[in-house]
Amino acid sequence: MMAQNSSPRIERIAYQIWWLIQDSAGECTLQDMAQFTGASMRTCTQICRYRGWAGAYRKMVQAPAADSGPRMIEALDGELSALFGEAA
Repeated sequence: MMAQNSSPRIERIAYQIWWLIQDSAGECTLQDMAQFTGASMRTCTQICRYRGWAGAYRKMVQAPAADSGPRMIEALDGELSALFGEAA
C-alpha cells in the first residue's frame, strides 16, 4: 500500500506518467516522461519504481532510420568504390 504522505506535485506527475504509458501502449521512454511532465528523469524513474511501473515502458530510445540513412549510404558508397573502383 502506498504511503499517504505523497505531495500533490508527485501525484500529478505520477498521473501524467501513467497516462503517457497507457496512451502510448508503453512506447515511451524516461526522456519522453520527463518532457511530458516537466519533471526530471530521476523523479520519473523514482515514481515508476515506487508505483511498480518499471517494466511498463521502453528503456532506450530507438534511433530513427532517417538519421542514420545518409551516413549508412555514404559508408556503403565508400566500401563499394574501394571494392570495384570508381565505376560503382
